[in-house]
Amino acid sequence: MSYKLIAIDLDGTLLNNKGKISQPNRAAIKQAIDQGIQIVFCTGRPYKEATAFAEELNLNASNQYIIDYGGSMIHDLTGKVLYQQTLKNQTCTDIAQNLYAHKISFKLIDTQGNLYNSDQEWTEKRMLQSDLAVLKFLMKTHKVKLERWAQWLHEQYDQDYFVVQTSSKEVEICPRNVNKGTALERLIKLLKISPQEVIAIGDMDNDLPMLKIAGLSIAMGNANDNVKQVCDVETLDNNHEGVGMAIQKYLLQK
Repeated sequence: MSYKLIAIDLDGTLLNNKGKISQPNRAAIKQAIDQGIQIVFCTGRPYKEATAFAEELNLNASNQYIIDYGGSMIHDLTGKVLYQQTLKNQTCTDIAQNLYAHKISFKLIDTQGNLYNSDQEWTEKRMLQSDLAVLKFLMKTHKVKLERWAQWLHEQYDQDYFVVQTSSKEVEICPRNVNKGTALERLIKLLKISPQEVIAIGDMDNDLPMLKIAGLSIAMGNANDNVKQVCDVETLDNNHEGVGMAIQKYLLQK
């Protein structure tokens, strides 16, 4: 199979534990780009943070794309929004009140990457700037408490929303059917390529939807068991250039 696009998670995947892109990863990505392969970051991070890493790799053309906010948005690298899914304002209020009642702290994240500590703070902001909307709720705490929160959140919201653990300390609530997989499907349709022409690389549960649709799914060596079980192959961990090794082995050598 000839691959045309690589969808790469950032944290725990392309970035090492210091939040940096290693030189071997840079070199492998440059070789892939030189062969005409499209590099797409699929990240939970805001667009502005993702573009900083894209600039490091010279991914600055208008035909390059970023799937950001966990699949809630797709941007090109000129900043143009190609896709966006948000939560309704009343939904935000209802969820916030329920979280308050169960003493679960949270932040709301809007379409510009702003964070709010309460629904009231968000309501005051949107009264001044009506074009903003909330993309997701973010809950962050230590690992043991997060496991309890995640279980309760799944029980409460799985039927109507996408609830997913994004790290050992974070869990999110997103609109239903909003994830890295649905966003990647939308992008590859726009690019008129097949899922079989896509490689996806990730490490956490929020990467599962994109890994399941890719022609070749690659789990990082540091990935959780859920990811390793669904992926076709496994590479090294994020501190040992797992992305670079995977690109060399499954793309460049072929």
